[in-house]
Amino acid sequence: MELEKSVKQFKENTVCERCADLDSVLGTGTGKGMGDGMPREPQKYVLTGHRARVTKVAMHPMYNLCASAGEDAAIRIWDYEQGEHERTLKSHSGKVSFVAFSPNGQTLASCATDMTIKLWSM
Repeated sequence: MELEKSVKQFKENTVCERCADLDSVLGTGTGKGMGDGMPREPQKYVLTGHRARVTKVAMHPMYNLCASAGEDAAIRIWDYEQGEHERTLKSHSGKVSFVAFSPNGQTLASCATDMTIKLWSM
């Protein structure tokens, strides 16, 4: 029991030290931890538009964009800061199972159950 207590205390101290280090790096200077990083109610936006289940979401590495893949064979590009739909990419004939941005953000890769991989220029 004491060992579990000391492990818990060690984890709490480590998290607090990391948050304090992050505060100093970011220059917030609050000295308080940033919390657990979990989203809180209420949600900022609800992004709707897919006609079937969403299978994957990918965040753009530089801009306020995200791409969502769906079982409706569509890829949707969203501006998540404004909560707006930007564009729909329709070229797959089957369920889109995965999307990912390249590290520089200039290319979006998608694959689907139609046995194709597509590269999209952003």
